[in-house]
Order: sequence, then C-alpha cells, then structure tokens
Amino acid sequence: MIYSDSIDNHLDSPLKRTGISKKLLKIFFAQILLISTLTIIGVLAAALITEEFLVNQALEGEADYFWQRFGNDESATAPDTLNLQGYLAEGGNTQHLPSWLIGLPEGMSRVDFNDTRPIVHVSKFSDRTLYLVFNEKQVSRLSFFFGIMPLALVLLVLYGLAYITYTQAKRAFSPIMKLAQRVETLDLNEIGESKPDLSDIKSAADEETFVLVDAIDSFITRMDDFVNRERNFTRYASHELRTPLSVIKGSVANLRQEPLNERADRQATRIYNTVNDMESLLEALLELARESSQEASHEALLLNDLAEMLVEQLNETCPKEGVSLNVVHNSFLSLNGSHKLIRILVDNLLKNALTYTDSGRVDMVIEADGFSVVDTGIGMEPEQLARIFDPFFRIDQRKEKGFGLGLAIVQKISKELRWKISVESTPGGGTRFNVKVRS
Repeated sequence: MIYSDSIDNHLDSPLKRTGISKKLLKIFFAQILLISTLTIIGVLAAALITEEFLVNQALEGEADYFWQRFGNDESATAPDTLNLQGYLAEGGNTQHLPSWLIGLPEGMSRVDFNDTRPIVHVSKFSDRTLYLVFNEKQVSRLSFFFGIMPLALVLLVLYGLAYITYTQAKRAFSPIMKLAQRVETLDLNEIGESKPDLSDIKSAADEETFVLVDAIDSFITRMDDFVNRERNFTRYASHELRTPLSVIKGSVANLRQEPLNERADRQATRIYNTVNDMESLLEALLELARESSQEASHEALLLNDLAEMLVEQLNETCPKEGVSLNVVHNSFLSLNGSHKLIRILVDNLLKNALTYTDSGRVDMVIEADGFSVVDTGIGMEPEQLARIFDPFFRIDQRKEKGFGLGLAIVQKISKELRWKISVESTPGGGTRFNVKVRS
C-alpha cells in the first residue's frame, strides 16, 4: 500500500474576510435604509391618521356648526368654501344633488368622481340631509410644503449625520487598517536592516489604538532581537566548528596516506566520511542563516546541469555497490532563487535516498514544474511518514550515516523558497519525494 504526506510551503490564500471599511460602509447603508423605511412608515401613518381622525373630526365639527346655525335660521345655506362644498337635501328631495352623492350612508366615506376620490361626510337632522364634500387637493399641496418638505430636510440632516458618523468611524479605524497593512507586508528578513516606522500611525491614533500600535512595535523589536540572536548563533557556531573539523579532516587525510591495516583503514574512512557529512551540515546551516538576510540570485539556475553535477560527484565520492544513481530529463527546468540552497536541498534528497536504498536504483526525475527523487529502498510506514521532516528523526536507527537533519533542512529550504514538497512511500517498495517549484 502506498502512503503519502504533503508539506505545502506555498503561501496559502487567505480566507475571504470582510474589511472594516466595507463593514462600516454596510452599516452606513443599513442606517440609510432604516431611516428611509421608518420615514416612509411614518408618512403613511401620518396620512392615515390625518384622513381617519383629523379630517373626520373637522368635517363633523363643520356639520355640527351648520346644524346649529340652521336651528337658529332655517334659511342658512350649506357651506361653500375653497376646500369644502356643501349640499342640503330636504324631505328626501335629491334632484339637485350630484348623482355620485345619492345613496351614501351617514358618516365619512370616499367617492370616485372624475378620476378623483373626494372625502364626503353625510349627516342628518330631522328630514334634512347635509352632504359635505371635502376637496383635499389644496390641503395636500399645503401638506407637501409644510409637511413633506420639512420631512425631506430632516431626512437630509439625518443622512448627513449618518455620513458624518461613517466618516468619523472610518477615521477612527484608519490607524488600525494602516497597521494591518504594515504588518501584512512586513518582511522578517528585512527587520534588522529597516525596522518598520509606526510613528505616523501612533500620532494619528486614539488612546486605545496607540496602546495596540505600541505593543506591536515592541513585539517587532523583540522579534528582531530574537531573529538576530538566532542568526548570529548559527553563524558563530558554524564558523567555530569549522576550524576543528578542518583539523580533523586534514589529520585523517594524512593518516590515510600511511600504511594501515584493514581495521584501522576502515575506521579512518568512517571518520573521514563523518567529517564530510558534518561539513555539509554546517554549510547548510550557515547558508540558511545567511540567505535569511540576503536576496536571491537574479541569475536563473538550470536544474538539469546541477543534477548531473551532483550525481557525478556522489557516484565518485559515495559509490554504493548495487545501487544505480541517475538523472531522468523529461524537461528542462530553470529555477530562480538561492543557488546554494537549491544545491543543498537536491544534495540532501539524493543522499537520503542513497542511505536507505541497499539495492536497485535512485532516480532524479526532472519535469517542467518540478522534480522528484525516486528510490527502491526500504520505504516507510504511515507513522514514520508523519515524522519524516522532524529534526533528528531517522527511519532506521541502525544506519550509521547522517545526523537525522537532512530532511529537516530540506523542509526549511523549501519553505524559504516557497516550494511544495510531498512524499509517497510503500513499505519495502521505495519512496518518492515530489517537489513542485513556485511558478
């Protein structure tokens, strides 16, 4: 059964989140919509109250006043004004009434007449009936000027206040948004050279935002110190260890020139190979520390040439009987990035494959979008595959060669280069490391 695992070192696409500006804009439009809705409801409610209560009360008052005058003087005429027209019917005689008034019940009602719907109030006294026709056109016009217009002005004022609130809220959140943009574009590799200046954000921030900005500024300073300490320690440690390693390597090389018995020669060869591995490890650590503060080479690297060179070197310096080490060119692949880091990554993958392959072959397959290192070695179980990139983890503890840091360094370099590395393995059937380079 084939088991696989993947370490994705690409920058994951962030979750789609709504920014503060968009949220404030949504709140602003929600306020406008709420104000408009409440205003429309208020206008409709006012119109209903005006018609059902105020107009009805006014017409009833006009009718009562007329009947009082009529009781004192039966020659009193029905009201006839600009907005109110009265009709008086005596003894059921309706010949002089407009046809659309005949048959209306007592009280207030609306009547359809010439594309209008005037309000009619009907009241009776003895055998006489009074029809009061209210023309609301003029009143509606006055209502527009003295009701709708002021209401529109109030709406404009409310809209203006809502907009001012929106702009003030946006201004209050502006330092936070600027801070988020600065932090998002912050490059840890450049902190030591040019620490981000947050003074402009501090000067424009309120008290709460100032505390936040100051805390982040302090955190960046502490992080800068920590990163510099880590880099310096790696540099110093690597340099200090190189000197004794060079002495040991030179001494062993001289020793191997002397006539030695088989056991002593084997021990000297073992020491010499271990020193070489240690030198490679120190070089990788030192280059990682250096490349963290250096820009990548602008010159493209042809991986095909690098792979051929490394395979030739390994076949000469670390030949393994029964194992064939080859490069398969399915495409030409040109890479951008640190040439040293790319060389260390490929070299570690090839050495790891050779270490755990006792017979068969190790192939480096180059494709258009990446490359793979395929071996016919011992393979891995799922629990081993899950820990394959852990520092100091070794699949077979009986293997003497290596320090258990090779694949951890591969993962670190792939993250540095923003590449994607995945692993497929079959217990007893070999392992395949797939590396997808950043386009």
